[in-house]
Amino acid sequence: MKSISAVLLLAVLAPLSFSPLAAQVSAFEALKVSISQQRFEFPVPPAAQPALYKSGVSATPVSGEELFAYLHEATAPAAQKTPSSYKGAKAFMYSKADNTGCGATPGIVTFYSQICVKGASENGDSYKEQGDQNGDGVVDGFINAEHIWPQGYFNRSLPMVADLHHLSPTFVTPNGRRANYKFGVVAAPSYATSAGSKLGKEIFEPTDAVKGNVARAMLYFVVRYYDKSIRQGMNYDEFWIRRVPMLLEWNRQDPPDANELRRNGLVEGFQGNRNPFIDNPSLADQIGAAVFAAH
Repeated sequence: MKSISAVLLLAVLAPLSFSPLAAQVSAFEALKVSISQQRFEFPVPPAAQPALYKSGVSATPVSGEELFAYLHEATAPAAQKTPSSYKGAKAFMYSKADNTGCGATPGIVTFYSQICVKGASENGDSYKEQGDQNGDGVVDGFINAEHIWPQGYFNRSLPMVADLHHLSPTFVTPNGRRANYKFGVVAAPSYATSAGSKLGKEIFEPTDAVKGNVARAMLYFVVRYYDKSIRQGMNYDEFWIRRVPMLLEWNRQDPPDANELRRNGLVEGFQGNRNPFIDNPSLADQIGAAVFAAH
């Protein structure tokens, strides 16, 4: 599949910078028609997105620092929707956002293990591993919430701790093994799941099935919260700056699937904002590694 060219992006996004909202929606509709006859690497954002991302900003920047700043403002949820309860966020995650089902039965696909556990409960304790389903040598008694950006790095503070755009359901053991380690590629694992998630020396590699999800969650988190205290006790260079090129690559290699797109809409309904890198993954490259690393 070929990727969206810079020429096409500029042709579409430049008019969006200076046109009223109705024209923006029309431009996105035109883009959808234009690319419907071709194969591209990333899904096209729905026509409603210009209204969502406008968020009080008068112009849509094309790239770089201006686009980063624009998305920072555009992803700010309305005050009444800002996550206020970690317990409530987890309940919604287990019962709605990540409950994609095990066939015809309600259930959750665990993030790092890719094992579907049946259930419809709002409580992670209700989702139990049946034997050693994920092949890691441990039988887990429940599912809990993985914070893609470790919660210890922002002192478990709201709204970050409850922001579902970087929370994922996982068996407790792989969650604990990931701990607060940086993401990367592991050559000699000391721990692994059958899905391919691995722990190395102070580094954790997620299964290929969710590498794009991880990247988009990390990119979102920095765009949304770079101006908050999110670096407490970490080596920021090791954890973030050196990882940005890899995360951008993961974002390209593993584009959003139907479940990730569905989840983005459900989370928007719950907490009032979307992850723009799910709606349009190419935004990450439009911002660029240097700008992400500078934050």
